[in-house]
Amino acid sequence: MSHMTSIIRKEVRELLTPGSVISVLVMVVLFAGLGGLIGGEVDSAAELPSFGLIAEEGEYYDGWDPTQILYDAYGEDASKIVLMESTSDSTDAEIVSEMREKGITSVIALPNKASFSESMATQTQISIGQYYLYQPTGLFGTVGSTVMSSVVSILNSSLSEILVSGDSSDVNYQFAINPLVTPDDHISTVVDGQIHSGITPMDISNEVTSQTLMIPIVIMIIIMMVGSIVISSMGSEKENKTLETLLTMPIKRTSIVSGKIVAAAIVGLVYGLAYMVGMSIYMGSMTGTISGSSNVDLAELGMSLDMLDWALVMISMFLAIVCALGICMILGAFAKNYKSAQTMTMPLSILAMIPMFIIMFTGWYGSGGFLQAITFAIPFSHPMMAMSALMYGDVTLVLGGIAYMAVFALAAILITVRLYNSDVLITGLGQNKYVQTLTGRK
Repeated sequence: MSHMTSIIRKEVRELLTPGSVISVLVMVVLFAGLGGLIGGEVDSAAELPSFGLIAEEGEYYDGWDPTQILYDAYGEDASKIVLMESTSDSTDAEIVSEMREKGITSVIALPNKASFSESMATQTQISIGQYYLYQPTGLFGTVGSTVMSSVVSILNSSLSEILVSGDSSDVNYQFAINPLVTPDDHISTVVDGQIHSGITPMDISNEVTSQTLMIPIVIMIIIMMVGSIVISSMGSEKENKTLETLLTMPIKRTSIVSGKIVAAAIVGLVYGLAYMVGMSIYMGSMTGTISGSSNVDLAELGMSLDMLDWALVMISMFLAIVCALGICMILGAFAKNYKSAQTMTMPLSILAMIPMFIIMFTGWYGSGGFLQAITFAIPFSHPMMAMSALMYGDVTLVLGGIAYMAVFALAAILITVRLYNSDVLITGLGQNKYVQTLTGRK
């Protein structure tokens, strides 16, 4: 038992290095803070958003008052219902203008009472209109479309109840079950100032997500894989003493560091392109039926990418990999051997996962200012959101991210060169005089 205890103590001591302990503590703090931020975004998305209602005052049919019905249905949230000044005779442009003026992104429009009464008399399904202002967000960006579906369902149920409960024997029950419908030509969504018919924000969001979802996943996989290889390689070089031999050669430390990072980044980019092709085929086979039935053409919406856009995505991906490798080189410098190097990969993995979850759930445009600051600060975020940003014409965000990553990568290289010129690279963090002073060792 004593021998086993000694082995356990030895292994724990080698794995719980100062560097690994510090990285774990930092990640715990980051995760706790990020959890609170994302939780706030989720709670905000769960709240009923304000929406507009175009309807005449009073009863439409046998006590059926759509405004009062919605007030009763939403109770305390009835204040979110905005009564529009526009009427059913207003043009689409006039309705959209009022939506912008009142700060709402979705509106449901009922026909006038005369048209409504005529349809009821002939038992013809009543067409209602839906208007949206599309806003680029993450998975929570389809709330407006969902709310409108809920509103139509509430109005349909209440009107059906009146029709079915009546004493008239000539009621068409097919009509009574679903008296209100929204034809495609009665759905209008504004995208980048242009009004498009027949599509909802949910349709657009689903199409954009199907084309951009693989990017965050691929970036996370590549960074975790290449980062693990580089950190482990540095630990192995220290353990085998090959790093000391390399450092004694008449080569500038800047050339050594830059060569290692650029070579690994090229390999990572090749892996990334291969994974993107593979995942594109996989996603296409998984969602082929859904994508094929979609009525959204991103090219018609001005959201397709050209060759320059794809070049910017590739540059962003390459720089993100360089930044990740720079962080790996810094972390690897504090590893004493291959085993301790393995524990250094966790901070990098978590840093790659954080932006992936943010981009997928809230998106850059759906996040608050503080969460955007955190997302922008993590260099791996930029290729994850570059494709969607270019679809929305936000070239400034992409170019700003490329500039930031270039500065970040340069800073990482300079820090690594400084470490290569110090004793930390050979002895590890545990033998550093400052760490020894803090831990009480000599």
